[in-house]
Amino acid sequence: MSYATVTDLELRLGKQTVIELTNPKTRADSINVPVAEAAIADAVGIIDSYIGQRVSLPLAIVPALVKILTIDLAVYYLKVKLGNTGKSDNGTNKLYDDADKHLQRFANGETSLGLSIPEDDPTDNQTSHHAEISSEDRQFTRTTMGNLT
Repeated sequence: MSYATVTDLELRLGKQTVIELTNPKTRADSINVPVAEAAIADAVGIIDSYIGQRVSLPLAIVPALVKILTIDLAVYYLKVKLGNTGKSDNGTNKLYDDADKHLQRFANGETSLGLSIPEDDPTDNQTSHHAEISSEDRQFTRTTMGNLT
């Protein structure tokens, strides 16, 4: 599941900026959608690797902060990994570093992303971490079989 769309990138950064980010070293007049979607998919992969430690994936509802982190990481991938800037700049690195730190803190249980975390409830068999085996009473016992052993 994607936590952001190309339209989300466009709304946050502006159409011209997304055109420039997705079409490095060329003059283009439209967004290169496959490139933008690939950057978003990379961002989602990173986010899932952190949040998947604490919540079930895929997320049913995407909190606003998860969408923002997805866009920030996608911008990082578009600028740095595609070589749009020729070198990494402090602003782009800060986007990545801030997102990474926030995701690490979430994975460690130190902060929230607006996701509900299931509590370990021993009465709830779905979140319990132990096995339970049950069966019917034994049909053949020493009493029912007589002296056979």
